[in-house]
Amino acid sequence: MKTSEGRDLILYPAVVHLRVLPLLVLIGIAAGADVNICENVANNLFVPHVSNCSEYYLCMEEVAVPRSCPNGYFFDARTQECAELMETECIQSCKGRGLSSFGYARTCDKYVLCFDNTPVIRQCAEDLQYNDQTDRCDYPQYVDCAENLCIRQNNPQAIVYAASKARCDKYYICMDGLPIAQNCTSGLQFNNKTDSCDYPSNVECEVETLKRNILPFARAPPRRATIDCPAEGAHFIAHEKRQDAYYYCLNGRGVTLDCTPGLVFDAQISECRLP
Repeated sequence: MKTSEGRDLILYPAVVHLRVLPLLVLIGIAAGADVNICENVANNLFVPHVSNCSEYYLCMEEVAVPRSCPNGYFFDARTQECAELMETECIQSCKGRGLSSFGYARTCDKYVLCFDNTPVIRQCAEDLQYNDQTDRCDYPQYVDCAENLCIRQNNPQAIVYAASKARCDKYYICMDGLPIAQNCTSGLQFNNKTDSCDYPSNVECEVETLKRNILPFARAPPRRATIDCPAEGAHFIAHEKRQDAYYYCLNGRGVTLDCTPGLVFDAQISECRLP
């Protein structure tokens, strides 16, 4: 956003007063230092700090600029505000010593993998999105996330539209920092070139979704790795027999993880991706 003189205007969260609930702080990030948390995130969108609820980042040109709330206030990623007393948890945390994961707020393609009560920041490859229903990266049509595009300030002169990844006749409008789902009139599809509903002949949209039965990591007993894991650090290692699986080793202990069906593990990026 620019001022009347044409200079860039940096936006800061508003400060509000909310009812207090317990704060959960994420601590001890074991890996993921090379993950750019602002990649694929809109300018002027705020994303949370993963270990301090009073701090957050301003994303500008995919660069994370550190920011802090006033003393005694905490950042809420969904409302994009600093609050004295929060209604919601500031950020999730790893619970227990099992295997689970949760999405990194307002980013769509990043998540936190939890094993042995230790969090690791991860990023999905290419155009894949994190699916919190299956605990892993997935095809975007099964997630349909657009929260990385919406900033809190509305601009009537530059309304943000986003095409749905799940349906051709669905789209989103950014309003007050959140994507609001809209549907085209029956028989029309959303045209992301004109930001309007249009005849299907003018729209390039093909969405294929199938019913699947994928058991989330958090709802299944962890499967022990069949290799000797390095004694220290976090490591993602290709499976010796399967292209669609890999090992996650943490300080000598390891588990076997599966990619979403249709994806394969790429050792160079340490993540599942399209073949």
